Parts: sequence; C-alpha cells; structure tokens
Amino acid sequence: MQSMEAFRNRQVETLPEALKRPVMFGGNTHGAVLWFYLLLRDLCWIDEREHDWEVFLETDLRGNRGVLGQFEYQQFQIPDYIAEVASVYAQVGHKLGYFQPERVLNPAEWKDLQSLLSADFFERDWTQTEIYDRLGPPSCEHFSSETTVTCYAPEPVADWIFFDFSRRLPDSSDWFETPILRDIRRKENRFEFFPFADWCLKQTEKS
Repeated sequence: MQSMEAFRNRQVETLPEALKRPVMFGGNTHGAVLWFYLLLRDLCWIDEREHDWEVFLETDLRGNRGVLGQFEYQQFQIPDYIAEVASVYAQVGHKLGYFQPERVLNPAEWKDLQSLLSADFFERDWTQTEIYDRLGPPSCEHFSSETTVTCYAPEPVADWIFFDFSRRLPDSSDWFETPILRDIRRKENRFEFFPFADWCLKQTEKS
C-alpha cells in the first residue's frame, strides 16, 4: 500500500495538468469546482494547514457558492466558467505553495503590466498574440471549449491578473484564428470588458 506521502506527492503532480485542462478532471464546471476544492483541502489537511485553508475560504474562495458564485452572480451572458474557475484555484494553489507557475513576474515586470492597464487599454480589442507580444509568455494557461484564460503572477506571491480570451463566439462552430480578449480580472473576479465582449453584457444593460 502506498504511503500518505506518496498520495500527497501524486496529488501535487496531478494538479498542474488538471488546472490546464479542467474538463478532463472535473467533467464540467461544477465538477471542476468540487475536484479542485477537495484536492487543495485534502493537501492542507495532510500538511496540517487547516487554518490556511479556512483563510482562503474567506478570501479567494469566499461566497455561498464559492468561486463559481463569484462569476455567476455578475449575471453576464457567458455560457461556461470552467477555465475561469481553474485560474482562481491556480492562484490559490500558488499561494499555498502547491502549484508553481511556469513564469512569475519580477517587480519591474509587474509594474509594467499594471501601467499597461490604463483606460486607453480598454478602448480597443486585443488578440492573444498581441498581448503575448506586449507582456511576454503568461505564468500559466487554462483551457475550455470556448475560453482560454491566461494568468500573470507576481513575485513575491500575491493576487494575479487574469486575461480571459474567447476562442469562438457562443454557439458558433467557427474558431477565431487567434483568441480575442474578452475581459480581464484584477479584483474579486470582477469582469472588465473590452468592446468585443458586447455579446456577453447583462441583458439589462443592453436594453
């Protein structure tokens, strides 16, 4: 029989692939939420870090529906949040030390990223290629059938900035040649939309 340590290491090794393609592990958004929740909770239990986990339940994962509710309660016309959910759990995993992004931005790079996100930045649309050309490769990526979320993580460890790209329009079989930036998230998972994202705004705002 394998030891608890072996089980812990196996879970940590599985986490990066699950975060990258959450549908392969959770099946759907609700399944992914449960999968990541239980995995990180159990790692904290094994390492006797229950208090750390409780802190995240009151911060990054707060709400009566957890991280999924943070998206749903904004009531935008976005069909699925599985990649967005994975991105938040990646941030939590990083803060806990169970997930190491491929790249973290040093203080100068992080300052450059924040200065880029001025009001003018939101007045036009951006492709994924353009963003990568400006900012370099992301810390990590998360994929669903319609969305690619790319994340930039700072060093020292703190909240990330998330870029949510549409790979196609909902109910369309035509894929974009390169994904188009739909929104970014900087605080409390609030969506900050670009002109392209008119299709997912609240119905009350469009009427």
